[in-house]
Amino acid sequence: MEELNTTIADEILAENQPEFTGHILAIEINDFIPAGKKPLGNRSRVIPNILHLLDYIDKHRVEGNFYTTPELMRDFPEIVSLVSSRGHEIGLCCDYRDSKNPEDFHRYKDELELIINRKTCGIMLKSDLENVWQRLKMLASDGFYYSVTDFHSGYLKDISFRKKLKFDNNSCIHIFPSSRFKFWGINIEFGQPGRIRLYPYWFLRRCLRHFTQHHIPAIINFPLWEFDPHLPKQSLNPLKSLRSYGNLTLAEFKLTQLLLEFDFVRITRYLDLENSDDK
Repeated sequence: MEELNTTIADEILAENQPEFTGHILAIEINDFIPAGKKPLGNRSRVIPNILHLLDYIDKHRVEGNFYTTPELMRDFPEIVSLVSSRGHEIGLCCDYRDSKNPEDFHRYKDELELIINRKTCGIMLKSDLENVWQRLKMLASDGFYYSVTDFHSGYLKDISFRKKLKFDNNSCIHIFPSSRFKFWGINIEFGQPGRIRLYPYWFLRRCLRHFTQHHIPAIINFPLWEFDPHLPKQSLNPLKSLRSYGNLTLAEFKLTQLLLEFDFVRITRYLDLENSDDK
């Protein structure tokens, strides 16, 4: 029998986290291009994929958390507007590994707010291991109130669910890392991209049941392209091909089973509850 991750539960309870209302499904709106590869030249599949996914999660009465790259926001502003009008969370996806001008993300935030005609406070952070603290500080100064991350490193390695970081300029930001589960003494990150697709369903279900029993919201990162069983494929070596395309036809089925059993809500519900507790 696996070792239950009671240490995470104890940490969550000790931090006086807000009331549990459901798990968090974080969806990156994107086309898939393998690392080191060029686009195939096919027409973008973002629009049919997002329409299918929105109808799908509405059918299951799920609140989604969507994050768009600046490029897709400019190419498909109607997608951003549609996601927001359906009542889902919408924010930016920030990749500091590719951005030469990280200060542009303040401008991107303004552009996003013009499209959806309301304030936005969230961002999905993708970054290398260097200067993470400074980058989070910059995002907090730019008005981002929370960040979803897909890694555990440096200042973030010991965060189980959420941590509020405060900086010397009086700004702050809430960090939500992808979730981990201790199985036979090993911390397995089941909330990162690709995990729903690649991990067996019984294991994913066990992870979410454990988090639910301990009233801990699991953070599940699910890229939009993984919802596309007809994704155009490029020639890759066997290992990269498995990581990129393995079980694509099963991703929707496994996600369906999870949505039927567990609740998923907007990440701002936890921030709103916390803010009301602070007043």
